[in-house]
Amino acid sequence: MTVVQAEADARQTPPKRRDTDTPGEHWGNSNLFTQTMALTNRSIRPYLQVGVVIVTFVEPLVMLLMFAGVLKTLGDVPGMSGDMEYIDNLAPAIMIITAVAAGAQAGNGLINDLRNDVITRFHTLPIHRFSVLLARSFADAARSLYQLIAVAVLAALIFGFAPPGGFLGVIGAILMSALVGWSMSWIFIMMAALLRNGDVLRMITTLLTFPLLFASNAFVPPESMPTGLRVIAEGNPISYANDAVRSMVAGSASVSELLTTVAVCLALVCVCAPISKRSFRVM
Repeated sequence: MTVVQAEADARQTPPKRRDTDTPGEHWGNSNLFTQTMALTNRSIRPYLQVGVVIVTFVEPLVMLLMFAGVLKTLGDVPGMSGDMEYIDNLAPAIMIITAVAAGAQAGNGLINDLRNDVITRFHTLPIHRFSVLLARSFADAARSLYQLIAVAVLAALIFGFAPPGGFLGVIGAILMSALVGWSMSWIFIMMAALLRNGDVLRMITTLLTFPLLFASNAFVPPESMPTGLRVIAEGNPISYANDAVRSMVAGSASVSELLTTVAVCLALVCVCAPISKRSFRVM
């Protein structure tokens, strides 16, 4: 075969297609589930850096040391359960606080992706846009999950956290707290999709989370509060979440109480997720 013939055959034979030649083909052949898992893996990677992991575990440790040490005398406040130690009442509340705080970061993560033009790139790919929001919520839920495990382990090692509900009660409390945090994350994802302003979102997040977390029955029972604050605490949804998680670690959870908490969480997602999806389309 001559050189001329070889060059002619090369021109007639099309080159083999490689994955790098069509970057969108892989996404186009996938479904919502696989796309969500791939994007979740992408969003989790920054949380696996050594510095981030250390800070992630230090946060619940600081809360445990601060509240369990400084506020230990609150175990004698009227209305506080006398059947359990104060740490057994406090640890479930810190689980809820940790999960909600992690959920609040979902909106900031979406804003950061928007600032870095990652969202613009996603819009050019043949993917379900809702998978981006799902991945964002699942990544922060995964981060909160190992924070919640850290809360339980540190509370047991340092303060002797050993509730009547035993190991199964603690596992149930962790999962319920993670569900509460995941459902709350959709509030902040919705606000991020609507506002698209990180500074405004952070101010709203602070104004929203502090009253929810501290004007509740997390640290003291509502019976010991002033009348106005007691009314707020009794109507606070975080108080109901605290009651559900505490009943699990106490081994006294009722099916109706747990189903109500799960139903409220799912209802919150059903309200916020469609609004987030609609707003995300026009980003």
